[in-house]
Amino acid sequence: MQHIDMRKFLIISIILLYYGCKEQSIKSYEDYNEQDFVEVQGLIIKVEKEFAYQNRKVDVTYIYNLEKDKPTVGHEKNTPFIPMAGQPKVILVHKYEENVTFLGGNTYVEDENDLIKKYLEKSTRFGLEYYGVDQKELD
Repeated sequence: MQHIDMRKFLIISIILLYYGCKEQSIKSYEDYNEQDFVEVQGLIIKVEKEFAYQNRKVDVTYIYNLEKDKPTVGHEKNTPFIPMAGQPKVILVHKYEENVTFLGGNTYVEDENDLIKKYLEKSTRFGLEYYGVDQKELD
């Protein structure tokens, strides 16, 4: 009888350990339907690179909704792109889940080049590196 209880305990412990330690998978762009995204103009504001032997990690922070007083800040970890801070970039925003965003392959959204120019002029006018972005959030 005690042997069975120990066996149950061991099985339950293994199950709990497996699910408790299982790393949550982060969805990638390929996990979504391509038609569920819209392209908006964004701007790279921070790039963190770490290169080690056979390991490359690039985390990027970007802003979009540049026309708003407080642009939206997005992050992409382990991106295949290696952009530079200050570089314009297309941001793919999910139509139904606004917090799901990815870096796009292009630099500019067609016909929206003036948006970047206006945003940068506003930043300069107020003496800020990135208007509407709390620098403390980026550090």
